[in-house]
Amino acid sequence: MRFLAILFACSVMAFASAPTLADAAQDSFSQGVKAASAGDYKGALANFLRARKQGMDKPVLDYNLGVAYYRLGRYAEARRIFTGLAKEPAFTHVAYFNLGLIANKTGDERSAVDWFLRTWQNTKDKKLKVLAARALKRLGVDVEKSPLTKKWSGFAAVTAGYDSNVKLANEDLVGVVGQSDNSLDVMGVGNYWLRGGRKDGVRLSFSANVQKYQTQSNYDFSQFQLGVSRFGRLGGWKMRFTGSWNESYLGGRNYQRIFGGEARGRYGLGAGKSLRLRYRLNYITATDTVFEALEGWRHQLRAGMQFKQGKHRLRGYYQLDLNDRADRLSATDFTSYSPTRHALRAIAYLRLGAGWKGRLDARYRYSAYNDPNIVAGVETVTRVDKQLRLGARLGYGFARYWEVEGQYTYYDNSSNIAVDSYRRSVVGLGVNRVF
Repeated sequence: MRFLAILFACSVMAFASAPTLADAAQDSFSQGVKAASAGDYKGALANFLRARKQGMDKPVLDYNLGVAYYRLGRYAEARRIFTGLAKEPAFTHVAYFNLGLIANKTGDERSAVDWFLRTWQNTKDKKLKVLAARALKRLGVDVEKSPLTKKWSGFAAVTAGYDSNVKLANEDLVGVVGQSDNSLDVMGVGNYWLRGGRKDGVRLSFSANVQKYQTQSNYDFSQFQLGVSRFGRLGGWKMRFTGSWNESYLGGRNYQRIFGGEARGRYGLGAGKSLRLRYRLNYITATDTVFEALEGWRHQLRAGMQFKQGKHRLRGYYQLDLNDRADRLSATDFTSYSPTRHALRAIAYLRLGAGWKGRLDARYRYSAYNDPNIVAGVETVTRVDKQLRLGARLGYGFARYWEVEGQYTYYDNSSNIAVDSYRRSVVGLGVNRVF
C-alpha cells in the first residue's frame, strides 16, 4: 500500500494549479493546494469546497477534491469525483489511474487491475503509463510480458418501451394497421479475447436480445448471434474482419438464419478526423416456410467520416444496400422483396458533463425495389419507399458501470404503395450495466 500511496502522490503533482478565475475562488483554491502540500488534507478539502461555492467550476478543482477525499479516507466520495472526471478528455486517463488506486485501497483488486489496465492501454503520457505498469505488476499483472486487453467485456440492458406501430416490427413484411403496444426488451453482449487485443488479436463475440410485447405477442422478436473477429493493421488502416451467425425468431416461431462476413477499415487523417469504410455480405435463409420470400443475398457498402471536437464526436456516412431475394411468386402474383437502398446518415455523440451523455441520429433512405409487382397476372407498380428516421438518446451514469437511458425514435415512411406508407414513434427508458 505504501507503494501505491507514492504513485498517488506522483499523479497528484501533475495538476497543481488552475487558470485565473475570480480572485476569491482562486485564493481559496491556492490555499487548498498549499494545505495539501503541507499534508493538511482536511484544510485542503475545506478550501476546495469553498472555491467551488465561490463559483469555480473547473476539472482541476474536481481533481484536487478527489485527492483530498482520498487522503481523508472518504473513498466513496473520491470515487464519485473521479468517475465524473473520467468524462473530461484532458483528465480521463489520470482519473482511471486514481480509480484504480481507490479500488485497491478498498480491497477490490479485480477492479483495480481493470482501471490500471485501462490507463496503461490508452494513455499517451509516458510517466503515467509507467506508473500504471508498476501498479499492475504489484498486483501480479506484468504488461510487458502479457500486454493484453482484459479477457472479458460486455454489457447488459433492460428497456421498457412504447411502440405506436408494432406491425412494422419487420418493415419488409406488409400489413400496417397502426396498432400500438408496450414492450420489454432485454439484451446482453459479451466479448472474449482469444488472442491479443485491438492492435493485433482475435475476439469472440456473442449476443442475445429478447423483445416481448404486452398484447401483440405475434410480433415478439428474439435473436442470438455469434461472431469471430480478427483485428490488425493494413498499411495505415486499422482493420477488422468478422464472420458471424445469427438466429432470429418472430412471434415465437422460427424466422431467419443469417450467415455474414464483414470487413471494416479506419484510417486516421489527423486533427480528430478519420475515414471509415465497411463492406458486409449476408446470406439469409428462412427457418419457417412462411418467410421464404426473404431468402437470398444482401450486400452493404458504407463509406463515411468521423470528426472529434473536444469530447464530442460526429459521424456521417453513405450506405448502399443491394438485395437479391427469392421474392414471393405464385401462378398469377409476384411481390418483390429485393430493394436497392441508398442511405445518408449523421450521428452526433455528445458528452454533456456531470455524468450525462447524449446522441442525436438522423437518416434518410431511398429504396427502389428491383422488379414490378404483379397481381392476377397484371403488372401493377414497382415499389419505391422514402424513409426519414430521427432519433435522440440521453443517458446518465448514476454509479460506476451503471447508466439510465431514455430514447426516442421517429419514422416517416412514404411509399407509392399505400399500405407501406406509415408513421411510427418508439419510446424507451432503460438501465444499462457495463462489464
